[in-house]
Amino acid sequence: MSIRHVFIAFTLYAFTAIANSLGADEENWKHEVEAGLNGASGNSDSINLHTGYSGSYKDANHGWKFVTAYDKARSDGVESRNQFIADLLKDWYWTDNPWFAFVQGRYDWDEFKEWDYRLAASAGVGYEFIKGASFYLVGRAGLGGNKTYGDVEEVFTQEATLGFDAAWTISERESVDFKITFYPSLEQDGEYRNISSFNWRMTMSEQGALAMKIGLINEYDSLAAPGTEKSDFKYNLSLVWGL
Repeated sequence: MSIRHVFIAFTLYAFTAIANSLGADEENWKHEVEAGLNGASGNSDSINLHTGYSGSYKDANHGWKFVTAYDKARSDGVESRNQFIADLLKDWYWTDNPWFAFVQGRYDWDEFKEWDYRLAASAGVGYEFIKGASFYLVGRAGLGGNKTYGDVEEVFTQEATLGFDAAWTISERESVDFKITFYPSLEQDGEYRNISSFNWRMTMSEQGALAMKIGLINEYDSLAAPGTEKSDFKYNLSLVWGL
């Protein structure tokens, strides 16, 4: 990952810090870092690295969520994965109203894609279908687009956004969350992107500062370049530290 990509990551992190200082109470912020490493040696040697950071904030009027992740994999000395993502989501809530507005931006860098990096943004409205103490379900719909850079032909694609977020607190120590978002192209019928994720976590300390997490994520792009996979599936086992 080049210095440029590291700079972008820290710029986005600084953006959340600025948001924190503009009226967001520090006690409502939640910061976490996670790391996972696994490998094998024998008939084949492999090593996989996953690191990430997440910051979230929510009060009666505003919500912020910032997520970064870096994944690297090597098998028998050959690198098979090297990618970084940064995703920023901002929600505006209305008092005693299940409707809300949102904007979202995302940066993707992947050494094994036909492009160097991709920027995506969308805006729209959401609806809180279920908002309980232990379970919530929200839907989002909007418009936006994405642009790839570094390809032979840099392409901007207009697309819609349709997704659902759900989370369930099973007990004081155990919880799961699920998110699925479709990005259908507004320019080519039947073409779309999809990002789906599922996380299970178990708190390992009484204070809740340390947890174990199993994460699954699949990214699908029907317009992937010939010779590349349309689906990119990742899974990781990580330790999570609350800051």
